[in-house]
Amino acid sequence: MIIEGEIILDSRKITHYLLVWKAESDKSAFLNKLGYTQNNWDELEQDIREIIRTGEAIYSRPAPFGGDLYKISGTLRNFGVVTIWLYTETPAVWRFVTLYPEKL
Repeated sequence: MIIEGEIILDSRKITHYLLVWKAESDKSAFLNKLGYTQNNWDELEQDIREIIRTGEAIYSRPAPFGGDLYKISGTLRNFGVVTIWLYTETPAVWRFVTLYPEKL
């Protein structure tokens, strides 16, 4: 699917979710190994934006509260990841949900 419309990637999703250690579904350890920290969170944001700019959105499933979830694969510092985006049609908006390492 061609990615058109507004792209929303809230910086708090990075600074208060992805880069913060969590007991379950922690992303921070993986991202820290790639060199992303609270000190350079903006680099992670730029790299995620590059994934949506250059990637292909693959439909995943309907979202529980409206819209549809899409997967967009890409790389962060030469490591494969899958990003998840919530898409709503009216208006056309892509909202970043999460990411995880790509399984080989």
